[in-house]
Amino acid sequence: MKLKTILLNIIHKKSVYQFLILLILISSYNGNSTILRRKDNGESRWVFWTYGANGERQCANLCILCILILILFLMICCGWSIWQYRNKTKSSGENGDDSTRISMLIEEKAKNFTRDYPPEEKLPPDELIEDIRRFRGARAWKWIPDNSDNSDTLLSRKVTIQSEGEIIKFLNTMNTSIQTNYPCFVPVLGSKEIIVENDQIKFSETIFVQPQSTPHRKLHYYEMTILKITDPYNTNIAIGLATKPYPCFRLPGLNLYSVGYHSINGKKFNNNNIGIEYGPDWEVGDTVGCGYYSDAGEVFFTRNGDFLGEAFTHIKHIWFPTIGASGPCMVEINFGDNPDNEFKYKKAIGYGPGGPILLNKRKSSKKIGSIKGSSSESNV
Repeated sequence: MKLKTILLNIIHKKSVYQFLILLILISSYNGNSTILRRKDNGESRWVFWTYGANGERQCANLCILCILILILFLMICCGWSIWQYRNKTKSSGENGDDSTRISMLIEEKAKNFTRDYPPEEKLPPDELIEDIRRFRGARAWKWIPDNSDNSDTLLSRKVTIQSEGEIIKFLNTMNTSIQTNYPCFVPVLGSKEIIVENDQIKFSETIFVQPQSTPHRKLHYYEMTILKITDPYNTNIAIGLATKPYPCFRLPGLNLYSVGYHSINGKKFNNNNIGIEYGPDWEVGDTVGCGYYSDAGEVFFTRNGDFLGEAFTHIKHIWFPTIGASGPCMVEINFGDNPDNEFKYKKAIGYGPGGPILLNKRKSSKKIGSIKGSSSESNV
């Protein structure tokens, strides 16, 4: 251990360079000193150079010893470097194996979750629809922990919900997702938007009471703005849709019955870990949106108000807005119910998870306000 420490100190202090410089200086010495030459009286001593009868300089015993020491030193350095490289490679391989094992365990856990808690393809009952109408549309959609596997207590330590559900903070350094309490549907009493027959999802054509001039009759949409990311290089944020229940340890798009758009690579995901090139990366300050046309089963995403194109088509489920992150971050959610905070994607203004019903409510509110104003003015 002492020899090893000495060698490490030599390497650390770069003494090898000093040693090489010393050899160069000695080799360039002209041999006039009596210290480095063999005395004429034949006395034996350590010298670096000797001179033959014709004056030719030759490598003496000290020279040979220095060369051997240098070769030995270089061999030790090479051996040490090889040993370090092998250890590093072995360590990286072990870390890679650990990551692979962890990924496999998570995959298995997710499969077991989906098997034990299959998707519930049904809409809220009439009493909850009435509750949604009483809360004026999109305000009824709130982010809640999933307690299907009694994980709500644990999830509450990973996610905090503030400002009536508008601000979401992810606290964990592993994949964590959260969903809304209601799916993407239009809350209309006495009619069914989605009908499930023989495991086939069909959509009613009679539930919309909006005028036919409405440009997006069956659009469901929401947006998310990134406010803060603690570790932007290792934090992946995802926005998307998923059936319910959904494993809270999987980002949307990675598990069965889900779609997602991820921040780190800009890829879109559907039901697995294999992402497809889709849009740009996104970071702090960016606003991303997720839209769903329930009549066509079409999912799309937006970034800072720009439409990124169709992400997936012909996938019809009772989707719940779902967001997630793999590291500490803070995001702001917009369900379209605040006129002072309009969507970046202009074509979705007036809509939300509850569809175009928000547009009618705002129009009616404005009309009521104008009527009240007119009546008050007439009374003056």
